[in-house]
Amino acid sequence: MNRRQVREKAIQTLFQLTLNKELSPEEAMENALMIDAIEDIATSVEDVPYLSELVLGILGKEEMIDNLIQEHLKNWQVSRLTKIDLAILRLAVYEMFDVMDENVPKKVAINEAIELAKLYSDDKAPKFINGVLSSMIEE
Repeated sequence: MNRRQVREKAIQTLFQLTLNKELSPEEAMENALMIDAIEDIATSVEDVPYLSELVLGILGKEEMIDNLIQEHLKNWQVSRLTKIDLAILRLAVYEMFDVMDENVPKKVAINEAIELAKLYSDDKAPKFINGVLSSMIEE
């Protein structure tokens, strides 16, 4: 499973967790991985340690990440973002500033977020997400 696929699984996991508070992060990750089990990509969280690092890292710093996102929203509130856009932004912010693997350049994290928005959100989301994330690296 490549990094882009892991990022997709991470936002699918985060999205599930925003909709179902009863679900544990581990269950949500397993659910996300089961989507591709038919295609025999990866079927357990143990096979994809970067997924656990992303999801658990984001959840552990969710409030701090959301505050940083809020600082860069213009005339908007984090609470009004779509769940999928919020998941994509959280993932990108975590990769840009907190991920253990130092090999994720900020521009790569932004580009990956834009590509995920093209796949999972509406037509306006890629530009919006690019604007929010780009303003973070311009400081």
